[in-house]
Amino acid sequence: MLDVLLRGGRVVDGSGAPWVPGDVAIQDDRIVAVGNLPGATARRIIDVAGQVIAPGFIDCHTHSDWSILVNRACDSTIRLGVTTEILGNCGFSHAPLTPHNRERISTDLANSAPGASVTWTTFGEYLDTLESGGLGGNVSVLVGHGAVRSAVMGYDEIPATPDAINQMERLAAQALDEGALGLSTGLEYVPGRAASAEELTAMSRVVARTGRVHACHQRTRNEEFEQSIAEIIGICEQAGARLQLSHNFARRGSPPGAWGRVMDQIDAARRRGLDVSCDTTSYATGLGLMAAVLPPWLFDEGPAVAAARLAVPAVRERVKNDCSRYWLLIAERQWDKLWLARTANSNHLFGKSFVEIGDLLHQDPMDSYLDILHNEGAAINDAILVGVENSEPHLHEMMTHPLYAFEADSWTASATGPLAPLVNHPANFGWTARILGDYVRERRWMPLESAVHKMTAVPATKFGFTDRGLLRPGLAADVVVFDPATIQDNGTLTQPAQYPSGISHVFVNGALTVEQGAHTGARSGQVLRPS
Repeated sequence: MLDVLLRGGRVVDGSGAPWVPGDVAIQDDRIVAVGNLPGATARRIIDVAGQVIAPGFIDCHTHSDWSILVNRACDSTIRLGVTTEILGNCGFSHAPLTPHNRERISTDLANSAPGASVTWTTFGEYLDTLESGGLGGNVSVLVGHGAVRSAVMGYDEIPATPDAINQMERLAAQALDEGALGLSTGLEYVPGRAASAEELTAMSRVVARTGRVHACHQRTRNEEFEQSIAEIIGICEQAGARLQLSHNFARRGSPPGAWGRVMDQIDAARRRGLDVSCDTTSYATGLGLMAAVLPPWLFDEGPAVAAARLAVPAVRERVKNDCSRYWLLIAERQWDKLWLARTANSNHLFGKSFVEIGDLLHQDPMDSYLDILHNEGAAINDAILVGVENSEPHLHEMMTHPLYAFEADSWTASATGPLAPLVNHPANFGWTARILGDYVRERRWMPLESAVHKMTAVPATKFGFTDRGLLRPGLAADVVVFDPATIQDNGTLTQPAQYPSGISHVFVNGALTVEQGAHTGARSGQVLRPS
């Protein structure tokens, strides 16, 4: 007898093929049958008439490493139907650790996951820690170049010596041997933005030897968007590394037509044999790191000194005239399009625009911005803002492009407990529902089957999850059931911690983890290590 039979649904199998009426049978942790199964019996039969049965969604770009140690149930992400998350993006991972970066990463973790503490050193020990307390969903983790660089050199923005590069190569190779899914880089952020092409090529060669993926947050998407893509494509071609371009969209300040020319570069590289593809968020607003607009010279003695220098009037005035990078909205003083998100020391201002913050503090919003960064001290590089960074027409052209998968660029949270006050964007609770409810059902940007394909088989194929991403007999029983007529993102920028509507059941490795929209408490997730 089967364990579970999902009966009478619309089967969207993840391949992109049109839906068909049918049933899905689960035994232990596997899918054992898909199709019309009239004679099947099971310990539990769930009538899902009118609902879609799909593979569990895969979030190919998440920062849930910030919070998962105090949200092992993966509350918000599981209720979105996300059964697998890829952590360690944008160059940020919580391992490996050395005396050069342990204190900083420990502080970061304490700020984003109240009550959690660092108990590991190596990447393998970190994965063991994730696995040891149980997980509501599956995770796989990239090793961050920023973590590797800081483990060798600290956070100073200085060139790496040949010896330092050799040490980075050894640490990255060890992390990959111990189960890292691949390598991530964050070339707009400290310390990744200090990396030379030589350093990045050496790191890419390490990941190329394993056949895994280099996931890159490129150096800029502003005026030099096209050059930044040419740089990372050239690095990965030279190294022989497979490439995933994280949230690959044209920012404010990019030349007219830059995104189209970027996609031409990508097409040309694919014709030459490079495995390169992209992903995008599903909101016009997004999260950013406040300190990424600050000039490199400010950080020549590390982040704590950089924060202290912002109190010096002459330095502050110089910074105000040298911040035209990353989010140009700040250099342009577009304060009504920017809101404060997660910080260590200014959470009383969370959710307010910088216009509102300036009014409350009776000062120019730019001074408010720099005061907030000054007050962060050594954690200056962790302060987060929310801003308008995209347009709906550009979202449409990316989301419908065949080379794009979908990602949240957020982190798992909960509407109650210590994480609730830290939620800073509706993506944490609503990104899959926004795609399926708003862009698929309401705006008809793409067929339902295409959207599911981009959240399942596409990332599974790219990142090597050979037993997930499709509804096929023998594959892992990661399954989501949702109502295409009612699925909806309920979060807003001011009230982001709102669970979605319309997702009724979620199975993770065969265990019923969401039932009638509520988390069951099951922790059947796994740390997915490449074989």
